[in-house]
Amino acid sequence: MAVIIKTQQIAEEDFGAIKVKNLFNKAEFEQMSVAMIRVQGVNRKHINRKSDEFYYVLEGSGTFTFDDEEPSPVGVGDLIFVSRNTPFVDSGQMSVLVFSSPRYDVSQIEYLE
Repeated sequence: MAVIIKTQQIAEEDFGAIKVKNLFNKAEFEQMSVAMIRVQGVNRKHINRKSDEFYYVLEGSGTFTFDDEEPSPVGVGDLIFVSRNTPFVDSGQMSVLVFSSPRYDVSQIEYLE
């Protein structure tokens, strides 16, 4: 399979503090999905029960807070790995590219707050 994705043509979904463009999340390709997320404020504390996730900061800055640890500052060029079943909060003013493996499944997200 070969695919060229025109990201400018993908509609952005509004979830309050985050805006999401699902760039690649096909049911027939279970191994991985890719999304672009704009964080604008504080995303609720949550857990992904299915996927490990890699967040690559494209622009801006913010923090990731894991469990109840101190917030870790992040900025352009940083890569953040969040293993499945790890509670976290992402916040700030930043755009991130997110790779999920296996592919992202909204039914496997649990909000803790």
